[in-house]
Amino acid sequence: MIKTDLDQRLRSLKAELGSSILVAVSKYSPIDDVAMAYELGQMDFGENRVQDLEEKAAAFATRGLKDVRWHFIGNLQSNKVKELLKIPNLWSIHSVSSKKLVEEIIKREGEFKGEELKLFFQLNTSHEDEKSGFDTVEEMLESMLFLKKHGGPKLVIHGLMTMGSVRSEDFEAAALKCFGDLKNARELAQKELGLSDLKLSMGMSQDYKMALREGADYIRVGSAIFK
Repeated sequence: MIKTDLDQRLRSLKAELGSSILVAVSKYSPIDDVAMAYELGQMDFGENRVQDLEEKAAAFATRGLKDVRWHFIGNLQSNKVKELLKIPNLWSIHSVSSKKLVEEIIKREGEFKGEELKLFFQLNTSHEDEKSGFDTVEEMLESMLFLKKHGGPKLVIHGLMTMGSVRSEDFEAAALKCFGDLKNARELAQKELGLSDLKLSMGMSQDYKMALREGADYIRVGSAIFK
């Protein structure tokens, strides 16, 4: 990958995002390309698989790149939580998608060596079967309340996450509806649970422009960066 091209893509995207945080999805990228993005000032990276994140985090540690922020953004199985929480510089999990998963994260909190683990609760706003996430806002709020009551001091409810619809004749309208529904869910969560300033993680390479229109705080982009 040519460094000047990567630099231009990162600068252009960040200018478009404004105050929103860019999570560079590095799941298909070799470690040298990810390290190059880091050297260009990109601090936040997202991975979909625990094993891949382990490998990249270890490579970064070997190179002495210590202030990176790793975001886990993929479907997370309960039996992988312990392994995930041990990874150095794990900053957030964007895919808390069930009460069972919440219970396992609480159980394994001691494995996490950082100061604070930011958790996003995933809502399946498109109601597509191939996607993970809570099916209803009510189920999500119940699990958020459970974490609030039973979670330790390191576990922080940081926000909500969703993905836009992949099956629609009107792609833009469907994406805007999904993102608008997540924004509405945030308002309800803040009111019902006494939370404030919950963040929205929504928007990927194909629909981040719509997510920005609906107030996304975190954008998860891969192919538009690591071409």
